[in-house]
Amino acid sequence: MRVMSMLTLALTLAPVRAWADEPRAVGARRLEIHERGHKLTVSGTFTDVFDQVLLERLSSGFATTILVRAYLFRKGQRAPISQSAATVRVIYDLWDEAYLVQVRDPTGERNSRHATRAEALRTATSLQGFPIADLSVVGLGVSHQLAVIVEVNPLSQEVIADVRRWLARPSAGTSLAGRSSFFGSFVSVLVNPKIEEAESTLRFRSQWFTRGAK
Repeated sequence: MRVMSMLTLALTLAPVRAWADEPRAVGARRLEIHERGHKLTVSGTFTDVFDQVLLERLSSGFATTILVRAYLFRKGQRAPISQSAATVRVIYDLWDEAYLVQVRDPTGERNSRHATRAEALRTATSLQGFPIADLSVVGLGVSHQLAVIVEVNPLSQEVIADVRRWLARPSAGTSLAGRSSFFGSFVSVLVNPKIEEAESTLRFRSQWFTRGAK
């Protein structure tokens, strides 16, 4: 288990449409989509965002930060109908020889200790019942798709701070599109995928799914 201006927002229609209407433009993977209470949730893994160098660094004693941003699209619409986010912090305690993992998402904060790097990696790179939207905005009988960006050690501290402020009050609204730095960073990845916004970036989309389908 990775983190611009109003003018930038005004230029997003074409890139967002390409993201929503061209499933092959970004890697696809099957995710588990469920309804839990009044929320639409997703479960899945993204261990492949870590290469060998980043994997070895998990045991260095320095903190590793993962920023996850999820965007829900309705088929045929240009802009996401809902967004959600999570931050993960992993650090190896050299004194106790244990890996500490802190996860912050709209459900709150969870802290865990792990004896092995493999266990810590699995916890840090897994979405389990991650809330992505209120069911009130997810229409019945309509196709939807989830787009996810994962960044390891994002370079933009502004984006990380923005997401953490949102996580402090996720009930204030399901949409993050009003926050220019958060949404602008998403657009920059689409428009300039070769620009490194983090030490490692993984972009993928879910299968198309329909709420209420048998």
